[in-house]
Amino acid sequence: MALIFSILFITAQSLISQTHAFHTSSEVPLTLQTRHSASTTSLATVASRTAPSVVVDKFDSYASNFESHLVDIVDNLKYCAPQSVASAASERITNDRNGKLYSSSLDAGCGTGLAGPGLRQLVSGSLIGVDLSPKMAELAAELVIDDGPIPMVENRMRRCAETARTAFGSDAPNRLYDGVFTADLLNLSGANFLDGFGHKVQKIPTEHYDLIVSADVLVYFGAMDDILKVFSDALAVGGDVIFTTETMKCGDYNWVETSSGRYAQSPDYVARMASEAGLTKVSQEAFTPRNESGEKVLGTLHIFTKE
Repeated sequence: MALIFSILFITAQSLISQTHAFHTSSEVPLTLQTRHSASTTSLATVASRTAPSVVVDKFDSYASNFESHLVDIVDNLKYCAPQSVASAASERITNDRNGKLYSSSLDAGCGTGLAGPGLRQLVSGSLIGVDLSPKMAELAAELVIDDGPIPMVENRMRRCAETARTAFGSDAPNRLYDGVFTADLLNLSGANFLDGFGHKVQKIPTEHYDLIVSADVLVYFGAMDDILKVFSDALAVGGDVIFTTETMKCGDYNWVETSSGRYAQSPDYVARMASEAGLTKVSQEAFTPRNESGEKVLGTLHIFTKE
């Protein structure tokens, strides 16, 4: 038994050492689940996802500064996850769907709506946003379609209170999203509609989406089986799921939680969980979702479909 414990400890320490060479010191993994075992080897007691209450508290307090921090001010972050999922969906339409737009889409973990501008033009029907943080979701709900020749904010659309929007009468700009809700992604049926923004869809659809995207959201999930099952169940046959994860440079693992509070998953593990959920892999490509502390964060852009 002592020998087995020593081997497990050395393996864990080895993975941390390898990881530390790539990530900043604040991202040393606290928990790892090895690829060849259903059990978790822990250096600290942690859950397989970030507690929803922690996410709500973090992003409710961060909401008012979220976009300025990621997009406007800190240029060296090069934050691109929302644009990357939209670009991937656009390429699917061009290369694999004969130019056919998606009939409906769920922006799962929409945040303030950064992915919305890129998605709106790819969806012929309803574009639904859902987020765990009410404050973030409210900012997404305020977005309206910016039809001007020069967008008010590059790569984004403008916001408008409902009283100001309706004051335009018949010329009132349409909302970017057709409905915005707050919910835990693992319980979409319990979603709450954000009233007061004039959205058309007031009850969240829980199935038959033609496209589901999730940009920089699954970093708050370690184990992927439940969330990918939710996505698969909500997806129509022939539809696509496009999402991003963070990953590690090396190591034998399924997922790890880092001291930053985010999770990273092995692409092979994600593919296995997706397959078990009834999804078929289209592609998994390495990409950089952002820079952090002057280093590129290693990520994966995943595309799966439901046949």
